Amino acid sequence: MQAKSLSNLEQKVMEIVWKYRECSVRVVHKQLNKRRKLAYTTVATILQRLFDKGLVQRKRQGLAYTYSPKLSKELYSKSLAGSFLHKFINSFGDVAIASFAASIESLPKRKRDYFIKLLEEYEKNQ
Repeated sequence: MQAKSLSNLEQKVMEIVWKYRECSVRVVHKQLNKRRKLAYTTVATILQRLFDKGLVQRKRQGLAYTYSPKLSKELYSKSLAGSFLHKFINSFGDVAIASFAASIESLPKRKRDYFIKLLEEYEKNQ
């Protein structure tokens, strides 16, 4: 599955869906309104978009739907990162790889070491 990028609001809604694992528009609306006021219909529209993108599934509960994630946050992030890297390298070639490698240097040491460890583990498994 190729991950679809999300708007800021879609990302916030997905965070709530991942947290609750199954929730209604009302639950998402209540959680979002703790930080900013949004119309109930806006939240319903965002959940519909996420459903159309294949990121959530829904089932009817009386007159309303409940939504749950179609894939975990981890699987989504892996798919999104893979999709981004693929497009980046296809568009810019060796320049993209050099730029990516240079940006690793700006990571905090602990994260850089973790990234290098992951690359080494990946290479061992190939």
